[in-house]
Amino acid sequence: MTHQLQTTLARASVLIGASALISVSGCGGDQQEDDAQVAGGPVADGSPESAQTEAELTDGSSDLRLITGHVPNLVDATSGEHEYTNRLINQTSPYLLQHAHNPVNWYSWGPEAFEAARREDKPIFMSIGYSTCYWCHVMERESFEDEQVAAYMNQHFIAIKVDREERPNVDDIYMAAVQTLAGRGGWPMSVFLEPQSLKPFFGGTYYPKPRFLALLRQIAGQWTSQRSQLLQKADQTALNVTRRLGSFSRPQSIDGRDVDNAVARFLAGFDQANGGFRRGAPKFPIPPNLQFLIYAGWDDPSMRQALLFTLDRMAMGGIYDQIGGGFHRYSTDARWLVPHFEKMLYDNGQLASVYAEAYKRTGDPFYAQVLRQTLDYVLREMTSPQGRLYSAQDAEANEREGSSYVWTKDQLRAALYEAGLGDDTDFALAVYGLDRGPNFQDPHHREDGRKNVLYLSTKPIDRARSLGMSLPEFEERLKKVQRAMLTSRNTRVQPITDDKTLAAWNGLMIAGLADGGRVLDDPRYLEAANNAARFILTNMRTSDGGLLRTYRSGTARIDGLLEDYSFLIRGLLALHRATGDDRLVQHSIELAEAARGRFWDESSGGFFDTLQGQADLFVRTKSTRDGVVPSGNSVMIHNLLDLYELTGDPRYLNEAAATLRFLSRKIKTQPTGSSISVLALNRFAESYPAYLPGQSQRTAAPPDPVTITTSTNTVRVAPTEPGNVEVTLQISDGYHVNAHDPGIAQLIGLTVQVIGQGLEVEVNYPAGESYRGPLGDRELRVHSGRVTLPVRITQSGPVRGQPRLMVTYQVCTDKVCLAPTRSILPIRIVAASSNE
Repeated sequence: MTHQLQTTLARASVLIGASALISVSGCGGDQQEDDAQVAGGPVADGSPESAQTEAELTDGSSDLRLITGHVPNLVDATSGEHEYTNRLINQTSPYLLQHAHNPVNWYSWGPEAFEAARREDKPIFMSIGYSTCYWCHVMERESFEDEQVAAYMNQHFIAIKVDREERPNVDDIYMAAVQTLAGRGGWPMSVFLEPQSLKPFFGGTYYPKPRFLALLRQIAGQWTSQRSQLLQKADQTALNVTRRLGSFSRPQSIDGRDVDNAVARFLAGFDQANGGFRRGAPKFPIPPNLQFLIYAGWDDPSMRQALLFTLDRMAMGGIYDQIGGGFHRYSTDARWLVPHFEKMLYDNGQLASVYAEAYKRTGDPFYAQVLRQTLDYVLREMTSPQGRLYSAQDAEANEREGSSYVWTKDQLRAALYEAGLGDDTDFALAVYGLDRGPNFQDPHHREDGRKNVLYLSTKPIDRARSLGMSLPEFEERLKKVQRAMLTSRNTRVQPITDDKTLAAWNGLMIAGLADGGRVLDDPRYLEAANNAARFILTNMRTSDGGLLRTYRSGTARIDGLLEDYSFLIRGLLALHRATGDDRLVQHSIELAEAARGRFWDESSGGFFDTLQGQADLFVRTKSTRDGVVPSGNSVMIHNLLDLYELTGDPRYLNEAAATLRFLSRKIKTQPTGSSISVLALNRFAESYPAYLPGQSQRTAAPPDPVTITTSTNTVRVAPTEPGNVEVTLQISDGYHVNAHDPGIAQLIGLTVQVIGQGLEVEVNYPAGESYRGPLGDRELRVHSGRVTLPVRITQSGPVRGQPRLMVTYQVCTDKVCLAPTRSILPIRIVAASSNE
């Protein structure tokens, strides 16, 4: 590659990073594979920045739909007069229709675009986003609606617009490419492809107009003058993506200890101050992780305490819509306070299932209220007259992030006086935190002034007690306030609702409605789940019994992906558990057979994401990561186990075991990014241990090269009386353990930490011995033989549950370092304020 080309592309790469400091919220995605970051890793945001209570509404809460008369604000690309209209006008995706009147000569993803690029010998510029993506809207307004930019794009490129929600298979491949090329990814995604094999040679995310236009000119010039280098870059990028997404590792031995390890890793990342299993900001709920922890971690008192604290904080924060119900996508801060305001069906479906299970296990009426209010929101705003479920709601209205959700004191006061509830003003101001001053300002429109995101500082039962009210009295009073505020809020300009129906996301929400209807004993939610399932099974099928992924405006299209089959089966089986309707089992069996015929990998086990032989994809992927939505493979294991337990057919158990084997290395190496797969491992360990991967080799496995002992099994602490214990590591010959400060940042140092609230540890770490190994002249500090760590435990606050000590260490030989090990010590810590 020439120096000029390197400089050009390096400059463009800098533009990606240089745009990283503008907004507190955006369209970022959970796009990090690094398991070192618990709960999904740092946000890969498409914005210029890096990336992402409590009235119990009783039976009358369902009347909110009738009281407010709310009608979703849907996309309509045909209304009004437009100077430009391009090919996207013939699409059904709301995101594509949003761009149908750009001056850019957009194509949709497909043969027409590819043939045009090959015929005209032009590179492809592809923009990937989705309808509720804030920074997608910004880039459209700045660049795609600009006639100068559009003219240059039309002359030098074939422009393709992709809805990532319609085509996640395309998005996954090019997201991996952008992460390879730029080191990060997000939406809007901007990718340049060569037209013959559709391999990418450059990619980034959002670009402000001047930088985007400069980049277009640079790429067009290089396409003319140095094409061979771009094609070489495309080949190398495609090879890297294929290795990442299309190559599969050998199975590894896994068992119940890997489940315990996953729970311990999540607990180690617990934010004791704010809840959640990743410290700092932004914070995503990551529903699959919560589902894993509520089933696999419930018996651990520390994890149960951490999980319930997290569910409380999420539902009390601004990430939860305190007036209308439902969860926003993520919190831009560490406290769950200021959300990115879009609402996604997949989040609310999964979180409904989580809160349903939490209510079932605790009986806490707060969880019932959150669950009921969330499901009522879905019935009110995300359900079509035919029963199908919509996909998402935008974050902005009137080009203002969150404008329909935030409040001033004057707005709240006016809403209550209009409803004849003026005497409740001070009550509402205190309950929703407005008496503490504003907490939100749109960083892009500071002229709008500071406002309030509503939140709850305390749970309803505590607030009622502080006011000298019974909980029912408090709930009734707050319910009236909520109704008045929702009625007032609905007079504002509302965010756009993406009213397409996705089979996969409907499956997740069908499960949420079914689980909620079952634990609340409310037939309205079961009826809504049945209606959604019936719609898909009737209207989104192929002639041979397969699924179609998306439906809108009377048209179902795009062959279903693995996740469409997997998530819909999950929903049908959840609905069967709630209703006992055996027809749902038969539908699930038929869909499982269709999925097997389309996606099953006979050689390696598990399921491919897409159909075989798709010429528009240069790699056939198999999803493994459980992020904000689970992978199709991990959910399918649970489906197959359910079908085995319902039918007794051993083929389902064998296919589930084969899929678990395929996922075993990911479970072993990245358990916090594989939570639903680890939950499947937990089911196997408890019920089908003979089918665990590597079962026959387990007795021949080498012993752990490190043995840990402690000087005592019980440590007692009090606020003025620290406790002490010595932790000793005995290291086998031929191995060493990195010291606490090994001298190289990439290595994991020896660490002791406390898991639980109200305790701190001080450790007198030995410096270790000098070591020079295969890294040449770089001196390391290590321990070999035997090392003892004096640990001092002090009490800094109230202690709840059962706190633990965890040791983290990395074992190395002269040739290789093994994966870090995290070991929970068998020490009972008894604190003066514990609730044992």
